[in-house]
Amino acid sequence: MVQDSAKREARAIDAAREKVVITGAAGAIGSALRQGMAERFRNLLLTDLRVPADAAAGEDWVAADIADRPALDGIMQGAAAVIHLAGAASSDLETLWRVNARGMFDVFEAAQVAGVRRIVFASSNHAHGSQPIGFPVSPDHLARPDGHYGAMKAYGELILRSYFDRYGIRSVSLRIGTYRPLPIDQRSLATWLSPADMVQLAERSLLHADPGALVVNAYSNNTHLKVARTYWDFLGYAPVDNAEEHREMLRGMGIDVDGDWEYPEHGGNFARDPELPARLISPPGR
Repeated sequence: MVQDSAKREARAIDAAREKVVITGAAGAIGSALRQGMAERFRNLLLTDLRVPADAAAGEDWVAADIADRPALDGIMQGAAAVIHLAGAASSDLETLWRVNARGMFDVFEAAQVAGVRRIVFASSNHAHGSQPIGFPVSPDHLARPDGHYGAMKAYGELILRSYFDRYGIRSVSLRIGTYRPLPIDQRSLATWLSPADMVQLAERSLLHADPGALVVNAYSNNTHLKVARTYWDFLGYAPVDNAEEHREMLRGMGIDVDGDWEYPEHGGNFARDPELPARLISPPGR
C-alpha cells in the first residue's frame, strides 16, 4: 500500500509495458478506446458491469461494478494509469450519487491506494454548462454546472486536484462535448467530439510527462467551436475532425443548422430542463 505522504514520479506512461485500466470499457467511448489504443498500449485491463459480446480475442476483461470496492482494489493492483469512463447519464439523484459520486470516488481512491500515477477522467461540458454560449469558456474559469450531473463531474475534477496536491497523482479531466460517430444536431456543430479525436486525447493524456491536474475542453476541431482551446497545445492535442464537414448531412436530415443558435447556454437543454427527483429506495426485505 502506498502511504499518504508518498509522491508519484512525474513521467509518461510506458505504453508498451505499463498496465492501464479502463473502466466503463463496454460503453461507446470505452469501445472506441479499446479498439483505437490497443496497438500502442499493450497492457490494457478492461472492466465494466459485464464483458461485451464483441470482446476481441486477447482483450483482458474483468466484469465488476464500480460500487464493489474490493473488486476495484484488485483491479488496480499493478496499474500505472486509469481511464475512468464508467458513469450514469443524466438520471435520478440516487443513481447519480451511487455511480457518479460514490462510485467515482471509489475508483479514484482504489487507484490512489494502489499507487497509480495517472488518472484520465471522463468529465463533461456540463461542468460548465450554465455558462452563456457566447462566452468562450476555459478550464481556468470556475466550474458552472448545469445540474446534478455536471456538478458531480466538477466534483471529480476537484478530487483529482486534491490528489495531485496531496499525492502527486497526475491527471487529465476531459470535459467531453457531444461524443458521437457523427454530429447529431445544430449544437453539435460546436460541441462534437469524434471517436478518433477521443482516442488521441486519451493517448496524449497518458503520454504527457507531467500534466499536473489538468482540465481540458474535449472537442474536435470544429469551425464553430464555442469554447477556448486552452491547454490543447500543452497536451499535444491536435484534433483532426471538424463537425462543419457534416453540415450538409444534417441539413439533409431536416435539421435546422442555419437559424439562430438554439440554446443560450453551453449545456443546451440541460441548463433549462428540470432535474429528476430523487428515487426512493426501499430497505431490503420490503
